[in-house]
Amino acid sequence: MADDSPTRTLGLIQIVRRFSYVKTLSTCTVSDLAEAVDRLGPDLVLLSTADSPEEDVTAALRPRAGDHAVRFISIGHPARTRISPSSVSAGLHGFLPDTATPEDFDRALAAALTGFTYFPRDMTEELTEYRMRFPQLTPREQQVLDLLSDGMSNHRIASSMGIKEATVKMYVTHVLAKLNVESRLQACLKARGLTSAVA
Repeated sequence: MADDSPTRTLGLIQIVRRFSYVKTLSTCTVSDLAEAVDRLGPDLVLLSTADSPEEDVTAALRPRAGDHAVRFISIGHPARTRISPSSVSAGLHGFLPDTATPEDFDRALAAALTGFTYFPRDMTEELTEYRMRFPQLTPREQQVLDLLSDGMSNHRIASSMGIKEATVKMYVTHVLAKLNVESRLQACLKARGLTSAVA
């Protein structure tokens, strides 16, 4: 559980302790998350973004415990939290608004721990709409485009996806061709819906 507010952390602990499938619970601040993930290798991280004025959670999802992929559930204010397909690709398995009930936590944690996702309906619809904008891309190519849109280099994309950099270059070439653009920048703009900028 990563949160910068001790009071909020205590409240979250009281909720999560109710669930019999939670065997071990550790806490840390958001700034210490990478070190905690590396040291503890958790199955799931509850990541609070409540203190961020506007947060894209993707950057916080990079920590990995060796080869052990960590599932994340973000907690925050819906209007101030941006969820992108690249967040989901990076390991985000759910989002809980700061008004979530203990029952909501139970559903979200149980879903994430069994490999499913748990997002509010409006976020799910937005993510689905984004995916459907580029049906010509394979899921892997879509993931590369998502990470390109975050400004990541081929090296970082390769590290995030667990593949070779040469494979990333191949995917980027395919993405540019399928989107009918000539550069990574144009692909990023198109992915963000700025089609007039690449016409």
